[in-house]
Amino acid sequence: MPIRCFFHILFYIFLLVSCGSCQLYRSVSHPEDVPITSDVTSRIQWAPWQEETFQAAQEQDRLILLDLTAVWCHACHVMDETTYTDPSIIALLNTRFIPIRVDTDQRPDIDARYRHGGWPTTSILLPTGEIVFQGNYLEPEDLQQALQESEKLYRENKEDLLSQAATIWKTVTDARKARSRPQAAIDPELVGQMGEMIEQHFDPVNGGFQDAPKFFEPDAITFLLARYHHLHDETFKRMALLTLQQQRKLSDPVWGGFYRYAEQADWTNPHFEKMLHIQAVNLQNYLEAYQVTGDLTYREVLEGIIRYVTRVLMDSQGRGFFASQDADVKDTSGSRRLLMSGEDYFQLEDDARRHIGMPGVDRTIYTDWNGAMFRSLLKVHQVLPSLNLASLALPMLNHVFQERYEAGKGMAHRTVNGEPQAFGLLRDQVWFAQALIEAFFTTGEARYIDKAEQLTKDVMNLLEDRQGGGLYDRPQDISAEGLLKFPHKSLRENLRAVMLLCDLYYVTEHVSYRKAAERTLQYVLQASDQLPLGLSGMAIERFVRYPVNIVVVGSKDDDTTSRLFQEGLKLYAPGKIVRWLDPAVDSLQIGEVTFPNTTEPTAYICANTICSQPFHRATEFPSRYQDVLNLTQ
Repeated sequence: MPIRCFFHILFYIFLLVSCGSCQLYRSVSHPEDVPITSDVTSRIQWAPWQEETFQAAQEQDRLILLDLTAVWCHACHVMDETTYTDPSIIALLNTRFIPIRVDTDQRPDIDARYRHGGWPTTSILLPTGEIVFQGNYLEPEDLQQALQESEKLYRENKEDLLSQAATIWKTVTDARKARSRPQAAIDPELVGQMGEMIEQHFDPVNGGFQDAPKFFEPDAITFLLARYHHLHDETFKRMALLTLQQQRKLSDPVWGGFYRYAEQADWTNPHFEKMLHIQAVNLQNYLEAYQVTGDLTYREVLEGIIRYVTRVLMDSQGRGFFASQDADVKDTSGSRRLLMSGEDYFQLEDDARRHIGMPGVDRTIYTDWNGAMFRSLLKVHQVLPSLNLASLALPMLNHVFQERYEAGKGMAHRTVNGEPQAFGLLRDQVWFAQALIEAFFTTGEARYIDKAEQLTKDVMNLLEDRQGGGLYDRPQDISAEGLLKFPHKSLRENLRAVMLLCDLYYVTEHVSYRKAAERTLQYVLQASDQLPLGLSGMAIERFVRYPVNIVVVGSKDDDTTSRLFQEGLKLYAPGKIVRWLDPAVDSLQIGEVTFPNTTEPTAYICANTICSQPFHRATEFPSRYQDVLNLTQ
């Protein structure tokens, strides 16, 4: 197995500088047929990713073995029980290298800079953290060869390698100093182009938007259903619904919930891990399909997701939702011996599963994934209030915000022994702020918008690149270890930030949010010509299309007002803004419009500059909405 030349890795760093979010490596191996035997990885003296570990590597002049893993990763478990139990590997790592292990769910910032295609990612680094070699799952002999050849390369070329690394970092610094903010106009025609590109990538037989392997593309589904709603083009609806129907092969027919992805183009050969964020995004997609079609099949799927999440992934003390569930069932008595693989286990009925035991659950509560789940549950509550999901989601949302938010630092990614860890990651801030906005729509309580604005202010202060445009994925720190110094901007999270900023603008009418959205979107559109299609289309449309506004005026203690508000929440109008204004406590002015304080609860539907006549009965919503659409088309 040839060692990747260090100079190629330096070029990899240069590519990162140039394209911001591209990845050089793509190959992944999944040794599914290798049995797991026992847990003895503690024999390797794994060190945490921290300043002291890198200091030790430099003082002892040792290369670093970085193992990027995940709790739910089957191939990682296999490598633990094969390669990392090999005596020669243990001796080599403990005596001549500094082995570091990182759970990528815990450190998405490290994952963004070091992951090579999939899990596990096995990297050999200079003592200062630059990459010398990368692979995925490696047999003992392959890892041993990589370690030995990397060390030989380092010992024989140390000065040159360190000099080359210093030169590349200077190039990074110089490139940052020379960057300039893009100023191009945002063309509304791009929305249609994104729809055409999705159609070009669509699999007309199996659904989905690529060949094998098949991953969920929730943003594409949301975008297509919205395009169908706006344009009445059946093509968009057909692509979305076929995908949702076919990807049900990845759902657990017994307990509900969706597996992580499928190896085959027809959605078969699943990887049986169940991730919280995958449940969250599918929950929203199947809700949207139910709203568009009225087909109870989609409601059954979303209710299955809710049953699974509340049964398996919900913290019993109401602190939030757990991160994931393993595919495999292991002995919990201490040996961690494999009892049954996911491939066999998830074919069983409920009683058999209970007899064997459940796959392990990662009980970490991550801010970003919880934000996604809170938001989806609140959306479901708006349409299906009988499920009473707001009473479930809102207390947890409030708890996570109170526990993890610190003014000026944003939200922490997780807690360890009650202490917040990793403040200011872009994905946490954006996902959670979107959940806060959804809480505002659901309750009509302005305090949630206030919190979303606090959080977004921190985002812009901590993460915006005011010179070059866009948002960094973490607060910049030139003293950070390894490639964490690299100024990474995730295109996906920047696009989500655009949508957040647009939402805040449409709710508050503060033009600063629209300007920030424009700056961020301009950066994304010039940063790459390979954008995530569904998310790009959604973000552009959110920016160029002013949403439908539903305003309900009346006392929040009045049942008639409550029914009006609830019916407004149910209405399928993609991207709609819903406000409940109580004359006793709220201003009745929105922008330049002041709504009258009438004695009877009243609703209005507005689109562009056209508003419906005031109406008072919840049953009038569909016809009034259609009247407004007819006037604006």
